[in-house]
Amino acid sequence: MINIVESFVTNNKCYQVAAPLYPQGIMLHSVGCPQPHALVFVRNYNQYQPGGQSVCVHAFIQADGSVYQTLPWWMRAWHCGGAANNTYIGVEMTEPSSGMSYAEAAEQIAGTYHAAVELFAQLCNTYGLDPLADGVIIGHAEGHRRGVASNHADPELLWNTYGMGYTMDGFRQDVYEAMNKNNGNDEEEEDVMRYNTIDDIPSWARGTISDMIDEGLISGTGGGNLDLSADMIRMLYVMKHMFDACNKHYETIEDIPSWARDTVQHLIDTGAIAGTGNGKLDISYDMLRMLVVCQRMFDSNHSTDNKEN
Repeated sequence: MINIVESFVTNNKCYQVAAPLYPQGIMLHSVGCPQPHALVFVRNYNQYQPGGQSVCVHAFIQADGSVYQTLPWWMRAWHCGGAANNTYIGVEMTEPSSGMSYAEAAEQIAGTYHAAVELFAQLCNTYGLDPLADGVIIGHAEGHRRGVASNHADPELLWNTYGMGYTMDGFRQDVYEAMNKNNGNDEEEEDVMRYNTIDDIPSWARGTISDMIDEGLISGTGGGNLDLSADMIRMLYVMKHMFDACNKHYETIEDIPSWARDTVQHLIDTGAIAGTGNGKLDISYDMLRMLVVCQRMFDSNHSTDNKEN
C-alpha cells in the first residue's frame, strides 16, 4: 500500500511558474544515483534551480511505498528534457545505496517497482488512461526513442544491472492488472467508503473541497452530508486546480511569481501598464507570460540596435 506524502517544492522555479498540465501519459524514471531516500531529493529540489538547472518531477518513490509528491499532478514538470514535459506526469524511483548487499539492493528495487505500479494504477484511474495503449506509460529511455525525451537509459538500466527481469512491457501489464483488481474485487468495498463531512476528507484534498463548498460548487446530498467517494475527491481536486491554474489572476505586484515580477514592475514604472484602478493589476496567467515574452523581444531588439549603432 503506497502512502502519498505531499511535499511540494515551492521554492523550485517550475512550481512557481505553475504551468498547467493535461496528462496524456506517465513517464517512469529512476534517479540515476545510489540514494534510496526520497527526502534527499525533495530537499535538493526545493530550491529555485537545483544544481543550476531548471528541473523538477512530480514525485519520488521509496521502497517502503512512500511517494513524496513534489508537484501537483495538474502542474507541468520539467522531468525529461523534451516535448513529453508538455503531456506526461514524471515520477522517479529511488535507487539502492552503494553500501547495500545484492539482496538488499534487489529488495530496494522490487519495493520501488511495486510502489510505482500502484501509483501508476491510481493515476491512470484518475485521468482515465489506458496503461496498455501505445505511448501512455513509457520509461525515460522509451521517451528518447520516441523523440520526446533526452538521451537516458532509465529505468531499464537499473533493472538490468541487478538482473531483476523487469521490463516496461511487464510494468504496463502489472499496472493494468492492478487497475482491474482495484476496479473488481475492491469495488464494493470502495463504494462503501464515503466521505460525509469536511473533517472526513483526506488532508491533501481538504482545503480544496472546503474552497469548493464555500464557492457553492458542491453542496452534498442534504442533511450536511457531502457523500463523496475517493474517486470523486480525486477528480474534484484535479479539476479545481486545473481551473484555477488556467484562470489565475494577479492583483498586486506581490502576487506576481518571482520569475515575472521584475518585468511587471518595470512595465508599471514606465507606465506601460496601470491595471484596472484601485491599485489592482488584474493580470491573468496567460497575459503575464505574454508580457514577459514581449519585454524580452523588446530588450533583444533594443540590444541589437545598440550594437549596430
